[in-house]
Amino acid sequence: MKEIQVKSTISVLTGAMLLGAVTGASALEIQSGSDKVELTLKGHINRAVMFVDDGHDTKTFHVDNTNSESRLTLLGKVKATEKLDVGGTFEVQWQANPSDKVSMKEETIAGEFKERVMEVWFDTKGVGKFSLGRGNMASNDSSEVDLSGTDLAGNSGVADLGGGFEFYNPDADPEAADSSLTVSNVFDQMDGLSRRNRVRYDTPKFAGFSLGVSAGEKEMVDAALTYSGEFAGATFQAALAWSDPGEDKDYNQINGSASLLLPIGLNFTAAAGSRDLDNMPAGGDDPVFTYGKIGWKFDQLLPCGSTAISVDYGVYENIKHQDMGEKGTAYGLQLVQKLSDWNTELFAAYRNVELADDTNASYDDISLVMLGARLKF
Repeated sequence: MKEIQVKSTISVLTGAMLLGAVTGASALEIQSGSDKVELTLKGHINRAVMFVDDGHDTKTFHVDNTNSESRLTLLGKVKATEKLDVGGTFEVQWQANPSDKVSMKEETIAGEFKERVMEVWFDTKGVGKFSLGRGNMASNDSSEVDLSGTDLAGNSGVADLGGGFEFYNPDADPEAADSSLTVSNVFDQMDGLSRRNRVRYDTPKFAGFSLGVSAGEKEMVDAALTYSGEFAGATFQAALAWSDPGEDKDYNQINGSASLLLPIGLNFTAAAGSRDLDNMPAGGDDPVFTYGKIGWKFDQLLPCGSTAISVDYGVYENIKHQDMGEKGTAYGLQLVQKLSDWNTELFAAYRNVELADDTNASYDDISLVMLGARLKF
């Protein structure tokens, strides 16, 4: 009973913090326990309605958009010396009905708080940044560099929308889906090693380049080279990563992405990755993926804020079953409209995913439409 009361109290307090942040600092003052620490509260709420057709059934879902989960972040920072900053990050996410987990069999998934980041870091001018605790591995987000302004609605992480839905083979049994062939099993953007308990070091930037390396729990290690720069009014960003997930997995992988935004608003994004498996099934092929997006950002189309639109296409092969010749293709359309005065973004997305394999099985396409809004505070 005491545990339930504690959890309820935490939920109420966290809800109050969210409400206070949205309605203004006067509603709930956020003050550090030390006058030496600069404390910041921020986060966002990201909700949507998602309509899904898997070829066998259609349903409507009320979801939290996994492209950018609802979250709450506390940042603490101390100016230790002229050249040294010491800081910490505490971040949790909360999702009811995650858009990558709901399915025709499970329409409602209870929301719960989940840790994202809990780290301490030391940033020394001219030396680099050391991070300790749970946080981004160096390779995290290396497949998702995206300057289109539409990554909130869709990106190389195709399974973030509809990842829990199963592909149907109507020729075999129109009433039965293959639970081993969900969208998340077929479409994996190999986006590094996510967030883990680890130690990490990032070099200072040199001519736009920075190198990050990290070592985490269960013997996982990775490294990522990133670049960010501007030339002739254009912006270019890129990442290239190598990772070994350690004792729980039998592969290592290379992945990366790049994005170019031209001064006129036209933009191009690409991502790719490959896994080298230690135990390849007979006649199997390594998992690989390629992804591309073309978009346009309009700063003056509407007076309320910038407008971004894009189309994308991706091919994801041998992700789950290397000996079946699985090939998943995805295409989509994304729209994001900023409401600058409200610190809010409206978004819409259409996504179609298709699966084929070399056993001549015929699977129904899965298509979805998502409409939603994200409020940042």
